[in-house]
Parts: sequence; C-alpha cells; structure tokens
Amino acid sequence: MNTVRLSVREMTVRFGGVVAVARLSLDVTGGEILALIGPNGAGKSTAINGLSGFVPVTVAALSVRYGDDVVDLTRLSPPQRSRLGIVRTFQTPRLIPELTVWQNVAMGSVAGDVRRRWFELLGGPGLSRGARERRDRAVTALAALGLDRLAQDSPGELSLGEQRLVEIARAMVSGARVLLLDEPFAGLSSVEQQRLAAEIDKLRSASVAALLVEHNLELVRSLADTVVAMDQGAEFARGDAATVLDSHEVRERYLGEVAR
Repeated sequence: MNTVRLSVREMTVRFGGVVAVARLSLDVTGGEILALIGPNGAGKSTAINGLSGFVPVTVAALSVRYGDDVVDLTRLSPPQRSRLGIVRTFQTPRLIPELTVWQNVAMGSVAGDVRRRWFELLGGPGLSRGARERRDRAVTALAALGLDRLAQDSPGELSLGEQRLVEIARAMVSGARVLLLDEPFAGLSSVEQQRLAAEIDKLRSASVAALLVEHNLELVRSLADTVVAMDQGAEFARGDAATVLDSHEVRERYLGEVAR
C-alpha cells in the first residue's frame, strides 16, 4: 500500500472579519497520529472543517499524496474528498435514524450516493452477499468498541456517547486513508475511552493518517506522535507529545485555561 500524506500550507479560514484559522500548515502521514490541542475557540475544529471541505479556505496548497500521485484538494467538495479516502467524524454524531446501528456503520463501506447506499443495504427481501459482508465488518467494528449488542437497535435508543462510537465505527470501516477525528472522546465513559483509544492506536499499523482534535491531554499524550498547539486561530507550539504538553507556554495557555 502506498504511503498517504495529507498536506496543507498556510490555510486561513475567515468568517466575516474574524480570522478563525491563521496560516496553518500541517503534514499528516500514513501511520502517524497528529493531535491538535488548544482552548475552546482556538480554531481546531474549524481546521478540520477546512481540511474536509466544509468551510471555504484560503491556502497556498492543500493536497493528498498516495505514493507518487498527488491530488489537489482545493476545489473538491466534501463528498469528492471522502471518495479519495479522506473521512471525518463530527462533534455531534450524524446518524440516519431510519437505519439500525449496524446499517449506519455499514454505510461507511458502500461507495456512491446516498440513494445507492440505501439500495445496497435494504433493497430486496434479503441481503446480498456484499451486503452480508458489509454487515459482518460493521458488527466486527462495533464489537471492537463494545457495541455489538446494539447492532439491531436504532440510533435513537443510544446514548450520545454510544452514538459517537457508532459514527467512529462507520469511519473505521470506510477504508479511510486519512481520518479526521473531531473530539471523538467527548461524552464517553472511561471504559469507552480506553476501547476507542485502542482502536485509534491500531490506525498506525493500517497506515492510516490520523488527525485528532482532543481536549483530554492524557489521551493525547498516549496516542499522538506529533502535537500542534493552537490559540486564537494560530499555531504556537509543535513537537512530540511530551515536549509540547510539558512546555511552559502550553501549560500556561492551555492548562491554565482548563484550570479556570
């Protein structure tokens, strides 16, 4: 499998006269977990929105590389980026209430538009061989996160934390080459957090490039290869997890914010 790398240079996001992200540059490589940290309003989630195409950006360059092939992302829509293997999760889970939990997860592994996905999963009196295989992958992903018992439930019966894990399971079965995780641990119990952390850690061996936005700094310390600290839309520290998290400036800006 060719090594994947998501690269952005000098990305800026503006909302009117407000600069939410200022000239951010990042490289996220397959087998690596890069974490964005910072106080609320620092621009972390906006950065993910920019990388995934959900907000307009000004950039010097934004591309994804697969081996020797480079694809310019600047003009591509979110669905087009998703089809290239750039998959994201949201702070508020986006599940389809008419589908069961396993069907929501299996949607991640069906290519094409939403109508085709529904047909692949629900068309006909029984599941096709391909749909059965997708169901099995979905249930396996749910089991890894401790949710296999909920496979036949509807999303409305789940807690917020369980819904968040279902969305992450869907992302994990999608065949993502680049995974953008927006505060995936928020609202989870300690047991759920540890299960999810173990699955995220496995992304390295699958050569997935992962970008993680997270407030739980102990989880960041245990998972991230590289940490970028942001405040007021701009980067102010970068390095390995221990160096950044133990730095005086990060402790003053970020940990001081948490303490308040």
